[in-house]
Parts: sequence; structure tokens; C-alpha cells
Amino acid sequence: MFLFAEMAPKTIFITGANRGIGLGLVKELLKVSGVETIVAGARNIDGAKELQSLAKSDSRVHLLAVDVANDESITNSVNSVAGLVGERGLNLLINNAGVIEPYGTSSTPNRATVLKCIDVNAVSALLVSQHFLPLLQKAAAKEDGDALSADRAAIVNIGSDCASQALNLRGSGPGNSLLAYKMSKVAMVSFSRSMAADFKNLNIPVLITNIHPGWVQTDMGGSNAEISVDESVTKIVASIGKLNAAHHAGLFNRELETMPF
Repeated sequence: MFLFAEMAPKTIFITGANRGIGLGLVKELLKVSGVETIVAGARNIDGAKELQSLAKSDSRVHLLAVDVANDESITNSVNSVAGLVGERGLNLLINNAGVIEPYGTSSTPNRATVLKCIDVNAVSALLVSQHFLPLLQKAAAKEDGDALSADRAAIVNIGSDCASQALNLRGSGPGNSLLAYKMSKVAMVSFSRSMAADFKNLNIPVLITNIHPGWVQTDMGGSNAEISVDESVTKIVASIGKLNAAHHAGLFNRELETMPF
């Protein structure tokens, strides 16, 4: 949990918030009293019954239909979020939307399968970050100096230990199916490191980092995963409250321990 609620990000936008880690993050962030607005994005809002219930029970939650793989949808979402956060800008963008497309070395070669995984997990996260950067800069401008934190302005990518080349010792993973997913998460870390360097050169005080949530019991992670959604998001939210310049452009686990690239 955040040590000081008044230092929490007041305005937050989360992609892929209809289930799993995204939904769990919405629930956990609602426990932080300093949070004023959470925009929960999902492709199919009508089918997100639990998310709808949260929005009905807590006026801080606003639902937004957004497909991160569709440029027009992203553009429309920026306008919608801007209307909700107003002059405060956006303090925190969480790029959580993602897919796993089973693919391995022994799979039948299929370009479309690999590209879909990379498009949703990496390219879409990059484009969402670019589109929302003006709103993040608006929030960052409320403070002077170059300090970096999530209560000021930050992009948090829900990454994976699959992005680590040092840990990539099992090939395509169990069942020989994670090759495309691993490629996409490497690309996510790559664009965040490039953006971080660009932010420094352009004097943009927006933090960007990657957090590995663990192997979580979700539709993507499977029922045999090591930890529950609650166990994961409790640690992630606590870590978001501790982010600073030392975490800029890095890859960390949910407890902010550094992971090798």
C-alpha cells in the first residue's frame, strides 16, 4: 500500500482492466484513498460484469471501451480520458492489456500469429504511451524539478520475466509455446528504455518502467500458476507507490527487485 495516500497518483488509466491482473489492479488501487479517478479500459465493457459492479459501487471508477490494437480507438480513448481528468492531467498509465499466442520453434511457421502477439503486447503499448504522453506531461507540469514518481507522472508496463535474456534458458517454455510472447515482452522493455532516454534528452519528467507480476492464476497464466491475482496486485500497487528515478527504464519483479535483462 502507498505509505502516504496524499502522495498517490490521483488519476489513473489502466488497459485490459476487464479481468485478471487488470481487474485486480482496479480493486487494489481503490483501496488507496488518495486515488481520485480510475479509468478502466477494456475492449468489451458490456461483458465486463465485475468491472461494471465496481463502477456502480465506487464513483471513482469510469469505464471506457478501448481496443489498444486499433489506432482510432486509442485516439478516442485519449479524448475520453482527457475529459475525465481535466486540468489535472494523467498521473499514471498502466499498460496491462496483453495476449499470449501459443507459438514455438516446432510450430508450423505462421507470421500472423507472431505479429499479433508483438502488436498487442509491444506495439500497442508503445502507441498508447505516445498518445497519452501529453496528458502525462500535463500532470507532471504541476510540480517543479525533475523528480520522478508515480504520483507525479508515470507509465508502468506490466512486463514479464520472459523479457530477460539472462533468464531465457528454457527456450520456448513449457509446451514449446511462449516464443512469440517472449519476443513481445523483450520489445516492450526495449521501447521503454528508448523512451526513457528520450524523456531525459527532452526534459520530460515522466517515469517509465516494467514490472513482472509473477506467474499469476489468470486466463493467460492458467490455473497451475504460482500465485493468485490478489497476491500479485497487492505487491504491484505497493511497489508503484515506491517508484523513483532508480526504477526508470528498468525491469523489476512485483516487489521492485531488479531483474536481469
